[in-house]
Amino acid sequence: MTDSGRDPRRSFHDGRDPQPSETGDPDDVRLHIDASLKPRLTALILSEEYGLASEFLRKHWFDLLMSMDEQMGAAIERVPFASLREYPLLMMMLGLIYNVVPHRRVKGLRYFAGAARAARTSRREMDAVDRALILASESAAYRLIGRPGLGVKPARAAVRALDSLPEAERRSVQALTRLYAHVGTTLYYAGQIDDALETFEKGLAESPETGYSPGFANLAMLAGIRALQGDIYESEAYLELARDGEWTAMQKSWYPGTFYRIAEAVVALERLDAPAAREQLAAMVHDRRTIEHWVTIARVEAMIELVAGRPAVALAELDSFAAMRGAEGRSSSSRAALAPIRAILQLALGNPDAADVILRRDIPEGPERHLGRARVELVLGRHGAALQELRQLAGSTSTSRVTAEATALEAAALLRFSERMRARAAVEHLGALLERTGQRLVLALLPPHDTERLLSALADAGYGHLVDDLDVVALLPDADPGTVLSDRELAVLRALEGTPSVSAMAAELVVSTNTVKTQLRSVYRKLGVTSRDEAIAVAYERHLLVLRDSA
Repeated sequence: MTDSGRDPRRSFHDGRDPQPSETGDPDDVRLHIDASLKPRLTALILSEEYGLASEFLRKHWFDLLMSMDEQMGAAIERVPFASLREYPLLMMMLGLIYNVVPHRRVKGLRYFAGAARAARTSRREMDAVDRALILASESAAYRLIGRPGLGVKPARAAVRALDSLPEAERRSVQALTRLYAHVGTTLYYAGQIDDALETFEKGLAESPETGYSPGFANLAMLAGIRALQGDIYESEAYLELARDGEWTAMQKSWYPGTFYRIAEAVVALERLDAPAAREQLAAMVHDRRTIEHWVTIARVEAMIELVAGRPAVALAELDSFAAMRGAEGRSSSSRAALAPIRAILQLALGNPDAADVILRRDIPEGPERHLGRARVELVLGRHGAALQELRQLAGSTSTSRVTAEATALEAAALLRFSERMRARAAVEHLGALLERTGQRLVLALLPPHDTERLLSALADAGYGHLVDDLDVVALLPDADPGTVLSDRELAVLRALEGTPSVSAMAAELVVSTNTVKTQLRSVYRKLGVTSRDEAIAVAYERHLLVLRDSA
C-alpha cells in the first residue's frame, strides 16, 4: 500500500486542542506550537553546536516535527555528513522532512535509513533517548510510506528501548506515550496485533493520571481494535475510560481519536443503530485523501449504510473513497482489505456471483475467504457447500468476530435441514459467544428465513434475552441460483471485455462460435442487459471485472 500524498505530520499530531482561526471555521485550525523553536534550532546548527542542536531536538521532538519544512531541512543539511552520523537524531529529522517532499522522498529515505544505521554503529555511546526516538521514528516512517512490514523490526527494537529507559530519562522524552502509540500503530498495520495491543497498553500506562494527556491515541487504538475484532465488552471498557477521562474534544475527533470514533460507531452498529454510528464518524476531522486509517473508515461507513438499508449507497461511497485514493485504492492490499465488505454489499444487492468473484479474486486463501464464500453459498441455498467452506476454518486462529460470524453461518445452515444435536450445539455455542462478546450484528448478516430460524432457536436455547431490546432484520436477501453466472459465463464475460469478435472469443476460449453465442445470451439475460457495452458496464459496477494496478 502506498500513498504519495500522505503528510506524516498529520499522523504525528498529538491531538492537542487547536486554536480556531480568525475565519471562525472550526476546520481551519492552528496548533499551539512555539514559533521560536525552529529559529533556535537553526541558530544552533549555524553555530556548529551540533551536540546542543541534537539535545534541543530531543527535548522538542514532536513540536519541531509538527513545524518541519524544507527550510529546516536546508539548515540541517549544512551539517557535515560525518557529524550527522555522530548525531543521528539530526539525520532522522532530515529524512522525515524530505520524505514529505515528493521530489526528495528518495533522498529522505536514504537519510532516515542512514540514521538508523548510525544509531546501531555509532562509535560514541548512543544516548538511550536518541536511540528510542530514532527507532520509533524509523518504524513510523516505514508505515507512513505504506510499508509497515519493514517497520516491524525497528518497532520492536523501539519498544525494547523505551521499556529499558531509566525513570529519569523517561521523563526527559517529550510525550513518551505518543512514541508508544506510533510504534503500536506500525505493529498493527503490519499485522502484529497482539504486540500492537501490548504496546498501546504500555503507552496508555505512561499517560498522566491528571491534567492534559497526549496519550489518547493509545486508548483510542485499544478501543477501536477490540471493537473491530468483535470484543465489544472489552471495547466498551476502554470507551468508558475515554468518555470519563480528561481528554479533549479535539483528541476525540482529530487523527489520534480516529479509532475512538470507529469504536463508538462499531458498538452502535452492534445495537443496529445506524444513525448513532453515522453521528460518530461525522464527528471526525481529517483529510480523506491522506488519512492512513482510510480502509477502516471506509469499511465501517459501508456497514453503517448497509444496516440503514442502503447497500447501493454503501457500495457507491466505498468505491468513491477507494477511487479518491488513486493507485493505493486499486492496490492488491486495499482490494483484499475491502473485499469482505464489498462481497456482503453485493449479496445485499442480490449479486452473489459478484460477491463470489470478489472473494476468490481479491482475498488470499485463508479464513476471511472461506467465511465470505460460506455466506455466499448460504444465500444461494447451498447449505452443504456452506458447511464445507466453514470446515476450512477448523484449527485457524480467528478473532471473536470471525468466530461468531462462522458460528452463526454454521447454525443457520444446520437449522435448514436438521433439528438434531449438532444444530442445537451450534446454536448454544453462538448464544454463548454473543453473551460473552456483546456482538449482535452477526444475526442480521443472513437471509430472512435464516435470521428468523436462528432467533427462534436462540430463544429456545435460553438466549432470547440477548435481542430483547433489538429489532433484528435480515440484511441479505435470498438469491435465485438461476441468476448467477457460471465459471464458463464469467470467462466469456472477461473475454468480451478485450476481444472484438465472437470468433476471436471462441478461439481464445477454445470452444465453438455457437457455444460462445449461447453463453453470451445467457450472460446478457442474467445481467439484465442487451449489448456488449452494457454488459461490460454492469460487470465493472458489480466488480465482476476490475481495473488492475501493480501497487
